[in-house]
Amino acid sequence: MSTGVRARTRSEGGRPIEDLHSLIALCPSPPVPARPAAGAGRYAVPESHRELVGAYGVGCFDEFLWIYGSGAHNPHLDIDTATDGARAVLHDKRIPGIRNALKAYGLGPGDLVQWGGTDNGDTLLWAPAGPPEAWPTIAVAARQFDFAVLERSSTGIVLDVLTGAARIGFFPDDFPGSHPQFAVNPYT
Repeated sequence: MSTGVRARTRSEGGRPIEDLHSLIALCPSPPVPARPAAGAGRYAVPESHRELVGAYGVGCFDEFLWIYGSGAHNPHLDIDTATDGARAVLHDKRIPGIRNALKAYGLGPGDLVQWGGTDNGDTLLWAPAGPPEAWPTIAVAARQFDFAVLERSSTGIVLDVLTGAARIGFFPDDFPGSHPQFAVNPYT
């Protein structure tokens, strides 16, 4: 198992709006997105993520990768609720690799903001250091034994994972499928 690796990516440094257009071309957004209620949550969110949620709403890419939004009607997809839960889980965990990675940004587990997750229980958390559009994501495996640092916007990460430009070692080999789709609730 490789712990704390930087995920391989072929499209580092893309512009968020270009990434969003590419993502929509690859995986069309729903005709009626499940957009969260207007208003800001307790945690800061990069503008590019607001645009991602504006285009898609909250929901799931390819029946596996969930994106959250501030003020989501479903509390499981709300950034504030998810962040509070993730911080509580990581607070007392013995996760020296993750803590060391966060030290490089001057942060600890209590500073992370969760913007997504997977059906396997993996979490996608911003490390809010510097300007919001430059926040890296720490992808943490469900049992917190493995993680990856991804230095892209949430939109760029979703695009890279769906196109195969980025590979997160603890995501399943059969994800993504050949024709990724987005659903507000893929299980209904």
